[in-house]
Amino acid sequence: MNTPDAASINGAQALVKILEAYDVRYVFGVPGDTSVPLYQALYERRDAIHHILARDERSAGFMADVYARLSHRPGVCECPSGAGALYSAPGIAEANASSIPILLFTSGVSLSGEGKGTITEMDHHVFFESISKWSNFLKLAVKIPETVRRAFRVATSGCPGAVHLAFPTETVVGRIPVDQVSLHAEPECKTYPSMRFRGSPDAITRVARHLTGAKRPVLIVGGGANHSQARSAVLALAERINAPVVTTISGQGIMPDQHPLALGVIGDNGYHPHAMRAVEEADVLLYVGCKLGSVSTVRWSLPSERPGRKILQVDINPRIIGNNYTVEDAVVGDARLVLEDILAELGKGGRSDAEGWIEHLNRSRHQFWAKAAAVLAGDETPLSPQRVIGSLNRIMCEPAVVIADAGTATPYVTRYLKLNHDRSRFIIPRAYGGLGYAIPGVVGARLARPEARPIGLFGDGSMGMSCGELETLVRCRVPAVLIHFNNGSFGWIKTLQKIHSESRYLSVDFKALDMARVASAFGLRSFRVETPQQLESALAAAFSGEEPCFIDVVTRPIEERIPPVYSWLKESGIEPLSEDPY
Repeated sequence: MNTPDAASINGAQALVKILEAYDVRYVFGVPGDTSVPLYQALYERRDAIHHILARDERSAGFMADVYARLSHRPGVCECPSGAGALYSAPGIAEANASSIPILLFTSGVSLSGEGKGTITEMDHHVFFESISKWSNFLKLAVKIPETVRRAFRVATSGCPGAVHLAFPTETVVGRIPVDQVSLHAEPECKTYPSMRFRGSPDAITRVARHLTGAKRPVLIVGGGANHSQARSAVLALAERINAPVVTTISGQGIMPDQHPLALGVIGDNGYHPHAMRAVEEADVLLYVGCKLGSVSTVRWSLPSERPGRKILQVDINPRIIGNNYTVEDAVVGDARLVLEDILAELGKGGRSDAEGWIEHLNRSRHQFWAKAAAVLAGDETPLSPQRVIGSLNRIMCEPAVVIADAGTATPYVTRYLKLNHDRSRFIIPRAYGGLGYAIPGVVGARLARPEARPIGLFGDGSMGMSCGELETLVRCRVPAVLIHFNNGSFGWIKTLQKIHSESRYLSVDFKALDMARVASAFGLRSFRVETPQQLESALAAAFSGEEPCFIDVVTRPIEERIPPVYSWLKESGIEPLSEDPY
C-alpha cells in the first residue's frame, strides 16, 4: 500500500489542483459513498474552488449548464456511483446536445469489486458514451493530468459539448509522484469556444457574392451565434447588407429587441408572424449557428421550396451543413470569425435595396405588438400566461437572466418576452425539452452573472421535479424571482390531447396546490397571486429586494385557448400567420 509523503499526492488532489489551474471556481454536485476522497481534496482547496451542493444530481448538471452558457467557462459537476450517475444523465445530455461544455466526474466502486455484485457498480463510461462528446474511464491515477487536459480541450473546442470522466476508487486514492506529472492547464481551454478557426477564404468569397446579389436577404440566427459571442458581428452584417434578422428560440437576444432589423422568433413554438413572413419572402437566407431542426423550420416546411431561393449556411459543425436543406454555399467555422470575414470581404458594398420590404415587415410587426398590448395588460382572471409576461416586461429594466422551462411557459415567453437591457439574456433548454431546468438554473446564473437578476419561469410539472432546489436558493442566497404558472396540469400534454384526442384527457391533471406555502416552508419570501393587482404588487416587492422570492400565479389552463404554436393552430383550423396575438 502506498504511504502518503511530501513527494506525492493522491488522484483526487491532482484532479482538484488541475481544476484550480483551469481557473474553475465552482463545482456543482451531490456527495456519495464513493466521492469521499474527492470531497476531502475539495475541502483542502475550499478557498479557491467552491463546491455548490445541489439536492439532486440532475439539478447539478443544469446548474453547470447555465453557468457555462453565461460565463463562457466550462461548467464542472460531479456525482457518486450508481444512482448518482443515472440521475446526472438529463443534465449532461441537454448540455451536450445544446453544444454547452460541461465536465462531469463520476466516482465509482473499487476495481477489485468489478463483476462481484458490488452495490452501485456500473460501467459509467459506457452509459455516458451516447449522450456526451467524449466519455472515458481512468484506471491509473498518473493519467489524471493529461486526461483532464484532454477533457477541457474536447469540451471547449470545435462544436462544444459535454465530457464525462469516470474515476474508480483506486484512481482517486492512488499516489502520484509530483515530479512525474505536470499539473498545468492549457490557457486557451479555460474558456470557450477555444481554438476558434476561420472558414475557407473561397467559401467566404462565394457567400459574400450571394449576399451582394440579394434583393431580400434574411439572417436566421441560432444558438451557435450566442455560443460564439457573435452579437456584434451579426448586428454589423445585418446593417451592412440591410437584412432583417430572425432568430430561433436559442438565438433569441442576439439583436436588441427594438432594432428595426430585429424581427423576432421563427419556428413552431412562440413564433412571430412577421418573422415567419420574412423567411418565406426572402430570396437569400443565411443561417448562422442554426441546425435547421424540426422546431425552427416547423418540421422542414419553412422555408418552403421555391425556385431561385438560395440557402447559405455558417456552422462550426460540418455535419450540420446541408443536413436538412439543399445549401447553395456554406462556410464551416466559428460564427463570429466567419461573419467578420464576410464583412471584410464585402468591404463597403453589399447593401440590398430592401427598404420598402423591410418597412412592410415592420408595419406588420407594429400591428402585431399593438394587438398584443391588450392581452399583455388584460385584467381577466384566472390570469393568462401572456398577462404574466406583460407585467414582467414592464418591471424588468435592469440586467436580467431569464430562464424558462420547457412546457407551459415556452410559447408565451418566446413570443412576448422583451429583453429591455442589452446585458440581459434568455435561456431555455431546447435539445431535449426536459422539465425541472429553471429552478436549479438560476443558481448557475447567479454565480456566472452576479450583477444580473436571475428570473425563473416554470409550470407545476417542472415545480414537482425540482422543488428541492428551493432550499439551495435560500442556502446560497440567490436573489432569484421565481414565477410559477399554476394551472394544475401538465398543460403542454393536455393541449396535445385536446387537439389529437378530442379532449379525452388522461393522466394530465393534478391538484392545483398553494405552492406559495411550499416555497415558504423552504424559506423563500412567497406570494400567492390570483388577480392583476396582486401580480403587480408581488413583482414590485420581489424586484425591490435581494432575497429569493417565489410568485405562485394561478393561471388560465392553456388548453382553453390554443397557445401560439404554429402547428397546433394550423391543425385547429386557425390561421397561424394572423397578427392576432394568440
